[in-house]
Amino acid sequence: MSFDFIYAGGVLLCLLAVPALVSAWADRRLPSVSAFALCCGAGMVGWAYVSDPARYGLMHLPDVMIRVLAEVMRSI
Repeated sequence: MSFDFIYAGGVLLCLLAVPALVSAWADRRLPSVSAFALCCGAGMVGWAYVSDPARYGLMHLPDVMIRVLAEVMRSI
């Protein structure tokens, strides 16, 4: 698996975990699953960043997402 997919998956996991965290906080529930998802997503982003900081920085996020989307569309 390419680090592009790990980086994009981590970003998407973090983005999906934030509304779940807010929802759990608003309902006064324990946000265990959403906190775990946020930690896993942050770990995936960190792993990709540590592998190549120049390629997986915040400025390169749109490029990576487009590359992953193009790869997925090409494989369909």
